[in-house]
Amino acid sequence: MSLIIVTPIHNEEQNIGKLAEQLSISTRKPDVWIVVDDGSTDRGADIVRGLDLPMETIVLTRSNQGGLIGGSAFTAWQYGVDYQLARRSEFDYVMKLDADVELPSQYLEKALADFENGSNAGLVGGVLVGKGHREQTIHVPGPVKLYSAAAYKALADVPRVVGFDVMDELAIKAAGMQIRVRRDLPFTVRRAIGASQGLVHGRRRNGLVCRWTGYWSPYFALHALRYAARKPYFVGAIAMVHGYLTAPPGPYPHELTSAHAAEQRRKLREAVKAPRRWIRETYGITP
Repeated sequence: MSLIIVTPIHNEEQNIGKLAEQLSISTRKPDVWIVVDDGSTDRGADIVRGLDLPMETIVLTRSNQGGLIGGSAFTAWQYGVDYQLARRSEFDYVMKLDADVELPSQYLEKALADFENGSNAGLVGGVLVGKGHREQTIHVPGPVKLYSAAAYKALADVPRVVGFDVMDELAIKAAGMQIRVRRDLPFTVRRAIGASQGLVHGRRRNGLVCRWTGYWSPYFALHALRYAARKPYFVGAIAMVHGYLTAPPGPYPHELTSAHAAEQRRKLREAVKAPRRWIRETYGITP
């Protein structure tokens, strides 16, 4: 079974060498690792080029035309995937792996095992842990998106812009495949999610994503309130609300945004009905 991993980087000199080292000692290495340098001004790409790694490694460059707020992480990822598929069209799994992920050595081996034995899994991933980083454990976090070939093909009509890592799960479910969150595969990141251009900027982008992906308004209000207790305290939540209210029309199809809002209404009903169980199931780590 062939595994493609694509890592978009933009000024990741402090992180990319560490990820390369972790992949080199992984118990399941990718068949090809593609690093897409998305308009960097540092030495990140050169660091990778200078390494002797135990897997085929390719470094590509592209200009960061849209900037991170425009979703260039996803367009850069797609750029790398397209490059590999032009070289070799057959593959079994493809992954977006961010440069700042602390990847446990057995992560890939265990995650790939979920696709085997007649599984209907389309997307598999662990859970993000760490002080100030923990997110809901019912979704696969954006830094470690691992898709089957069938799930990847089901994403053909989902735009590669910010919010893609929310809409992908809805499209995969609509195609009849499952999302598998491995709570026994915790991982950490070396930087807060969405903080590559600063926390306030990241919170504003989060608000834009919420609007584009169809957040149900009461659910968004609770979401923003939760972030008021995270750094930068209150300011980040205000930036999130500003991003939500000033967001231009989004690119995602109505059927996906409606499905997202319906999921949120269901989750909120479950939270009201059994709050302790909901918190345990949504944020608990032990399976």
